[in-house]
Amino acid sequence: MNFFFDYIYYRITKFYFKWDGRTGGTAIVAISMIQTLIVGDIAVFLVRLFVDRSDTASYSKAIGYFFAIMLIFFVLYNYRKYNGRYNKFRSVWKEETREKKLIKGFLVIASLVVPWIPIILIGVYW
Repeated sequence: MNFFFDYIYYRITKFYFKWDGRTGGTAIVAISMIQTLIVGDIAVFLVRLFVDRSDTASYSKAIGYFFAIMLIFFVLYNYRKYNGRYNKFRSVWKEETREKKLIKGFLVIASLVVPWIPIILIGVYW
């Protein structure tokens, strides 16, 4: 799993390099969002299995605060982990073929979009 987030950090930082520089702030926030959504997807699914929607409505504000705190935790954790590591990752992946870059780039975009789908589906249909 570490490799997965390392590569996402590298590609997003590379894309936003003019704005963020080597720190990769946008990539750190994106990775934190993915991690928060994965935990959130699992938590929401488990809660919805055992608790009715009307019962969770009264706790929605507290749940929102919990996820905001979790996002802040992941941002701080990922900042400590990834800040300034762009050059290291660049040396590892700079020799990628165009075909590999395209496939992995699609996977990076998918990893940004896919974690939203379960929460949306649970909110609409369940």
